[in-house]
Amino acid sequence: MNLAWNLLQFVLIMMGLVLVHEAGHMVVAKWCGMRVEKFSIFFGRPLASFQRGETQYAIGWLPLGGYVKITGMTREEDVPADVSHRAYFAAPVWRRIATIAAGPGVNVVLAVLAFAIMFWIGVPRTVESTPTVAQVTAESPAATIGLQQGDQIVAVDGVRGELETLRERLSARPGEVVEVTYRRGEQEFTRSVRLRTEFVDGEAVGRLGLAFGFREGPPESSGLVGGVVDALDFSWFVTETTGRVIARQFTDPNLDEASSVVGAGAVYNEVADDGLTTVLRFIGLISLALALFNLLPLPPLDGGHILFALVEKVRGSPVPRRVYESVSIAGFVVILFVGLLLIQNDIFRISNGTLLP
Repeated sequence: MNLAWNLLQFVLIMMGLVLVHEAGHMVVAKWCGMRVEKFSIFFGRPLASFQRGETQYAIGWLPLGGYVKITGMTREEDVPADVSHRAYFAAPVWRRIATIAAGPGVNVVLAVLAFAIMFWIGVPRTVESTPTVAQVTAESPAATIGLQQGDQIVAVDGVRGELETLRERLSARPGEVVEVTYRRGEQEFTRSVRLRTEFVDGEAVGRLGLAFGFREGPPESSGLVGGVVDALDFSWFVTETTGRVIARQFTDPNLDEASSVVGAGAVYNEVADDGLTTVLRFIGLISLALALFNLLPLPPLDGGHILFALVEKVRGSPVPRRVYESVSIAGFVVILFVGLLLIQNDIFRISNGTLLP
């Protein structure tokens, strides 16, 4: 029952994000004087629809996004003479760009708002490491002496103390053999192991090859203005990090860590019961990811339409129909291929229980 409820919540969240995205396109298109024929959440034959003025509002049967049909979005369509002046391609370039950018823009605003509410409610500002082992690297010194997740490091060379003291003793012995004492349940084990050597800022340090757990401090809320500032900073951090990840795909392609909507749904199922701030963080991250993905300069994404508008502005004439169609088809094939690959990755990780770190 809990899984079904979480899945329903996730579907509603995704529908909401699609709704505001497409609403952004529609509202700005109408404001720019364009003729909006259809506004649809999801694709395919409408399950339900109604007509309001010149625009049909619908919900399709295929839950894979949504779209706004603006007269003249494709050059080959027949546009009635009485509305040709309101066609998309008849509008100035800046109006076309504003209409297309409005969708991702609304998602960015929604993400900042979700993050701001999260900071207003309060999030932990401090994080303390604990002596509990959270992860052991395969074939590391820690693995060779049998350390496992959940064990606690209690001494190094017989010296007991706070975690920071133990870490300093390990760091000071690169490449040397040390005695590590750890506790598992009620039992303690002492094992000798040679530490791995790593270089940090040019200095050799000793490493066991594990990650310690952490304990979050109490939630601290930001003020009205502080929450907005923190939300903007966090949004920029996510955007910058995402940009680096995307750029790295062109130099060192690796989609193993990327996720599709399937993976996002699985993650939501894991965090849905962690409280409102966690859900708000999830909504903000997905909304921001949707905006950034759509801004990629690849037709038929929003970024591709913006790119074509800019090219036509520079050319001073429309892009040839043949070129437009060829690039759009190629872009669609790329998006479809990547999407299927990400879904395959998610299904594999879910089936192996490795979706979450």
